[in-house]
Amino acid sequence: MKKIHLTTKNLHLLPLDIQHKDAYSSLVSNNKERLKESFPITVLNTNTPSKTAIYLKGLQENWLNDKGGKLGIWLDDTLIGMVMIKNIDWSIPKGELAYFIGEKFTRKGYATEAIQSVLDYCFNELNFLKIFIRVISTNTASLGLAEKSGFIREGYLKDEYRTGNKKLVDLVYFATFPSNEF
Repeated sequence: MKKIHLTTKNLHLLPLDIQHKDAYSSLVSNNKERLKESFPITVLNTNTPSKTAIYLKGLQENWLNDKGGKLGIWLDDTLIGMVMIKNIDWSIPKGELAYFIGEKFTRKGYATEAIQSVLDYCFNELNFLKIFIRVISTNTASLGLAEKSGFIREGYLKDEYRTGNKKLVDLVYFATFPSNEF
């Protein structure tokens, strides 16, 4: 995938890479308790500066190999969250989004703004025909964000995901399509 830089009214989104290791490590560290349930791999791979650098280098390689990656969500010069494009299936084409916003930046519309920008990119630049997300059934904020962002509930799967807390939880599957764009 080509290097992208998305700009919205308030935000800039660009692929996270090794130059962002300090900002990303700080963001994850400051939100570790919130993230360990849904993003255990991210938490595990960012607990030291050297691990964070290795992790981000791997993500950078994923972008170059058309496998997706993480877009940092920047408010001015502050990294406030990320949106990940992953599980890309070019034979459809489709992909999955995952996202988080740092706790002190929640409920300000930034996640909605970032997701809308990424959806536009995926549908209009990558020509995806479907984008899906999986949300832990008890994560009411993310469930609401999915619906607010135009995703349609496609299914409910029991005991589908083991969290970073080792708990087996249910997932709600959502999808959106180019014709659902808002």
